[in-house]
Amino acid sequence: MPFNPLSVTRFAPVSELNSLLDDALLVVDPQAWFAARGRLSANPRSLVRAESLDEAVLQTIEHSPEAWVGVQRVMGLGGGTAIDTAKYLAWRKELPLILIPSALTVDAPFTDSAAVRRAGRIHYTGRVFPEAIYVDAALIQTAPKPLNRGGVGDLLSIHTALYDWKLSHERTGEPYDPRIAQQSAAILERLHAHTADIYAVNETGVRLIAELFCEEVYLCYQAGSSRPEEGSEHHLLYTLEHQTGRTYLHGAAVTLCALLAAYLQGNRPDELRALADACGVEYRAILHEASEQALRNALLTAREYALEEQLPYTFLMETPITLEQAQEALEWVQSK
Repeated sequence: MPFNPLSVTRFAPVSELNSLLDDALLVVDPQAWFAARGRLSANPRSLVRAESLDEAVLQTIEHSPEAWVGVQRVMGLGGGTAIDTAKYLAWRKELPLILIPSALTVDAPFTDSAAVRRAGRIHYTGRVFPEAIYVDAALIQTAPKPLNRGGVGDLLSIHTALYDWKLSHERTGEPYDPRIAQQSAAILERLHAHTADIYAVNETGVRLIAELFCEEVYLCYQAGSSRPEEGSEHHLLYTLEHQTGRTYLHGAAVTLCALLAAYLQGNRPDELRALADACGVEYRAILHEASEQALRNALLTAREYALEEQLPYTFLMETPITLEQAQEALEWVQSK
């Protein structure tokens, strides 16, 4: 049976980890460490600040002997960068792993590979299963609410990913599992039923996002790929980040890209936008961070990027997006 991340997810305070810190290398981002420090009475054996997912940076940590003296496990405390750094290091060092997300901004704490940047392009590397994932609602609620609200981007992407998966099945004969597709779509229905909790970032909302992330990842394991959750919307974001050399807040950025993709797919874009708005995803902030020209260029060249990276078939592989279509999609996403 595929690994189910819910089986190791503990909805418990981080203070339970005090007894394990003495022989741990703890990867943190500064804000998360500040928020968690008062909840921990012990010190880690080694403390590493997560700064970048560039592979050269990760390898520097991996090959720093002083960081590993007496270390028997790796822990990751923080957002996506800290989590993926910890996953990469645990995989490379073949050490037990414990993950403590400080905000549910991405599904990274529940997936088995680490996001690594090589020459500015994202690659998913390695395979590592944590011993435990601690979801401490009180800690997560210390993060700015928009961070947690935006985390649903990796669930909203199901909307466009399922379209692409079925399209690939029809065009290329890629295996497609209607049962898994139906269960993935049901995740969006559950999300829709609890938008008030997501927006409030209350304990119910925090637990729901974590559980839905686990369910989404488990469905991907069953499918043997990320097809139930990742498609053209992620490929568009990868293109944007590669071209601009910037990393955007993942949840909000992938939501924006999902909306653009849904519009171009003709795939109920207004319905998806209403759900994103009800959850409070601040995807419009990405419109201010990335220029309209950068977004337009990403739309026009996402097909080329996907082909170069040999990414799975999506609607991007069909007729190339025209300048008029790209402009129309951008105008629609800014229209409300």
